[in-house]
Amino acid sequence: MVRFGIEEEFMTLDPRTLAPIPQGAAARTALARDRSQSASGQRPAEDVQREFLDCQVEIATAPSQTLGEAGAQLARYRAQLRDFGRQAGLIVASAGTPYGIAANSSVTDTQRYRMIADFLGGLTREHLVNGLHVHTEVIGVEEQVRALNAVRAWLPVLLAATANAPFWRGQDSGFASWRSMLLRRLPTMWCPPVFQDAQDYQHRVERLLTLGAVLDPASVAWAARVSDTYDTVEVRIFDAQLTVADSLFAAALTRAIITDRPRTVALDTEAIDASLWMAARGGMRARVVDPLTGDVSAVPAVLRALCETVRNALEGHGDLAFARSRIEHAQAEGGGADRQRRAVASGGALGLAGLLVDLDNEPPAPRETDLVRAPAPG
Repeated sequence: MVRFGIEEEFMTLDPRTLAPIPQGAAARTALARDRSQSASGQRPAEDVQREFLDCQVEIATAPSQTLGEAGAQLARYRAQLRDFGRQAGLIVASAGTPYGIAANSSVTDTQRYRMIADFLGGLTREHLVNGLHVHTEVIGVEEQVRALNAVRAWLPVLLAATANAPFWRGQDSGFASWRSMLLRRLPTMWCPPVFQDAQDYQHRVERLLTLGAVLDPASVAWAARVSDTYDTVEVRIFDAQLTVADSLFAAALTRAIITDRPRTVALDTEAIDASLWMAARGGMRARVVDPLTGDVSAVPAVLRALCETVRNALEGHGDLAFARSRIEHAQAEGGGADRQRRAVASGGALGLAGLLVDLDNEPPAPRETDLVRAPAPG
């Protein structure tokens, strides 16, 4: 099985206003305190990390072979964050943008983050965004670049299926993923170029560094990139997700695309970026350019076609039934943005707080036996 990892970003919020508050360090401390030691005395492979703003905390799973393995780690972290929030009298939210207006957006006090804040200037005050990143293991830089080229055309439908950032400054932004629009202002974002090979990839990154458009390779913010730390391709298009099941859906589709690398029609950056804009605007109700045909199609139809196209990879990883069920759920219930909007429509900010407070609402976090087949012995 191809291994993968998931990074999730969370934001600490005032429970009354749903405005970001600077409690990310306290949340990290609570997670560190709760993390168990292995029998050998070594720290677990999953990790808790600082993020750009001091209202944020990031967790990362250990490399996993099954959705069940990753889901168990995510569920454990979310339970710990939920307990911390209850004890601290705040909400730890998993959504792409906050509902309330932050009194300030203090930057986490590290040299690198101070440099990034200086580079971003006034954009720092509006960089209140949470994402989900999926790493899929690919060995060898040449293979990583080929896999990056393969996932490129599928970025719009992946965003549409996982858009979860409808609110900004106490109002509906009119977009399913306002986070995507905020990030669009960065020098590198959205659709990466087509790369001829690993040398071309490296040349383009070095040119951005020389230009000063990025501070270091880790600052390259394309919606998909070759990781500068791991032997992975990192897909970064996703908003932070409401539930563990939502996050695992993103991971299942991503791993299948990168594993199968389905043949698509040639799509230029204009078509993909325009589709990304429409996906950010409409979420599951959007129309995007179908990578298999080049035609404009509704997102549910493109998702179903994708699922069948990468069926071999989904079946091989035991993810096919889960992926199909999540597509049907998303079409029937909408994405995270739709669920957030319904919560506000029925109960205002308090209704949304009720949706966010448990960090894992309906559907419940799936168990491994519900999602995957056990790998064959040996």
